[in-house]
Amino acid sequence: MKIKGWEKISGFTYKGFTIVNPIHNADETSYEATILNLNLPQKPKWELTVLTPAHKFKNDDTFSIILKDDENHSTVSTLHKERMQSIVYFRCTFEEMIDTILNIRLTSAGVNASSHSIHSGYNKSINPNKYGKLKVAGTGGGILTTINSNANNVVWDPNINLPSSMITAIQDLQKQIDDLKLNHANNK
Repeated sequence: MKIKGWEKISGFTYKGFTIVNPIHNADETSYEATILNLNLPQKPKWELTVLTPAHKFKNDDTFSIILKDDENHSTVSTLHKERMQSIVYFRCTFEEMIDTILNIRLTSAGVNASSHSIHSGYNKSINPNKYGKLKVAGTGGGILTTINSNANNVVWDPNINLPSSMITAIQDLQKQIDDLKLNHANNK
């Protein structure tokens, strides 16, 4: 069973993943395409394969669509003959499969407390201006561990989750901003 217009899927793009080089075997029972991840500079290649009901490994009347990424994560979807005749259904299935692989990659990624935090030794001044200086320092214990503004240290321990001192510091900063606005308005 042939897939009409297989070559027309070249260029389909979803979330930066683009189908290129659609080909098929001589019997037209196996169709393949390369998917380029245009989100990354090295453009890793994923593989898209469609097996028709006439393929030797198939024993049903559906088309099997297999998507495999560069880390060997894969997902399989099936479409009946009637749905496979519409490029719209194929495209929707392709987009769902991309989302599935992205979810698999996200949930299988090694995530820990310090893998997505400011690592130790990081000390960066942000937005120095005439109103003071905000300094962010990290120790690897969380996204943000210390704020130093106008010589007032506010420490938030993400393990305790008691940012009340941070709220106080923000309120103090807001009061300073309001005072500066009031002074600026009075000086006009």
